[in-house]
Amino acid sequence: MALSKKIRSVRFVLAFWYSLIVLIAFTLFGGSVYLYLQHQLDKELEQNLVEEVDWIYRLIQVNSEGMIPSDVVPSLSQDAEQRIIEHFNTAPQNYIVLLTSTEGTILYKSGTNGQQFLLETNIPSDKTLLQSLQNSANGSLRVAARRVGPLIIQVAYSEDPTHSVMSHLLAIFGVIVPVVLFVAFSAGWLMSGMILRPISTISTMANRITAQNLSERIPARDVDDELGTLIHTMNGMIARLQASFEEMKQFSMNVAHELKTPLTILKGESELALNKSLAPQEAEDLATTYLEETVRMSRIVDDLLTLAKADAGQLTIAHDEIRIDELIQELYEDTVILSLKKNIAVELTGNQSATVLGDRSRLRQLFRALIMNAVHYTEPGGTIRIACSCTTSTVAVAIQDTGIGIPEESLPKIFQRFYRVDQARSRVSGGSGLGLSIAKWIVESHNGAIAVQSSVGKGSTFTVTLPLLRSHSSK
Repeated sequence: MALSKKIRSVRFVLAFWYSLIVLIAFTLFGGSVYLYLQHQLDKELEQNLVEEVDWIYRLIQVNSEGMIPSDVVPSLSQDAEQRIIEHFNTAPQNYIVLLTSTEGTILYKSGTNGQQFLLETNIPSDKTLLQSLQNSANGSLRVAARRVGPLIIQVAYSEDPTHSVMSHLLAIFGVIVPVVLFVAFSAGWLMSGMILRPISTISTMANRITAQNLSERIPARDVDDELGTLIHTMNGMIARLQASFEEMKQFSMNVAHELKTPLTILKGESELALNKSLAPQEAEDLATTYLEETVRMSRIVDDLLTLAKADAGQLTIAHDEIRIDELIQELYEDTVILSLKKNIAVELTGNQSATVLGDRSRLRQLFRALIMNAVHYTEPGGTIRIACSCTTSTVAVAIQDTGIGIPEESLPKIFQRFYRVDQARSRVSGGSGLGLSIAKWIVESHNGAIAVQSSVGKGSTFTVTLPLLRSHSSK
């Protein structure tokens, strides 16, 4: 099992592929050398044979000129035979020479081997013929032959020395290949270890980072290479984990804080009811307090459940055709009624016809939450303006108020869960700090976007942008 794991390790795989590539490269190099050397040796042998045949050819022509008819060569001249003997005795190669007539009569042969190796084909007179033969006495022979009138010249040389050289070369390769393979694998193993050592260091440092010390980071490399990219990616992941952990801790504290207050009130009222007899009015007030706090906790729990299901992808969004202008008209009328008690003026400054795909109840929840915020944080005598406008592909719904506004430093945080601007998002207003988080989720689930612009003391403008229905946007 341990060996199997080691074989599947990255280091072994890298060393294996490195040695395999080196082996393939060496094999290609060795094969190329082998083929080139064999070609050169054969070429040199053939060239030497052709030169020797041409030499004898010229010698016979010179010696036979004017002495014998062109169709009969009864014998070689003594001078020609002597020159052939001297020539091949001084040659470094061990050539075999055979001169015969076309009828098969041997006119000259070298050495004591009398076996005739006449090529079984028509011997040309205008060029030298090359062919390999198997000779029982001399093994494999490379023969060059040419005809001079009635005389056939044959010069042969054994191919065994060439074969022996090539066999020795193959034997050398056979010894070198295992050595090369061993050296290549060892070098690959060492190099892969050097390459993977920084990754091992990164892994060790990453293992030291836990939930208690997420602020630590892996030191960056000076070189912008693959390892540097890996470290940058891991540090980014740790930073996101740190942000998520901090958000979870803050979320847990906020949930505990939100639920602690109504529970404390209920506990205190219950102790009061148990310690003394209550008059009918006091009992009624106590029941009212119970109901208000229970409703408040129920709203918080419902909002938390909505966000939890949204995070888990368990909430489905309908995709119905919705006339946004009709929905805005309804909300405008509701806002007028809600604003009567605070004497807030409500204006519908524009309401272009627009159709989107979405969930009507969720969109109504979204815009109602934004309108309720505008009503809550606008002082009596203020103004709320609602506008619906279209572009070629989107519809934008803007809800503007002249309320107390939001500090600039709080703008990036207002969509976080349970976040409240101190002077505005108080428990007196009845908000739980989850409304804008739910609103943001609803917008994003409809492939839209929500933005806010605000100035302290001047008011806020929330703008929701949604994609138009394609058939509507093409009109």
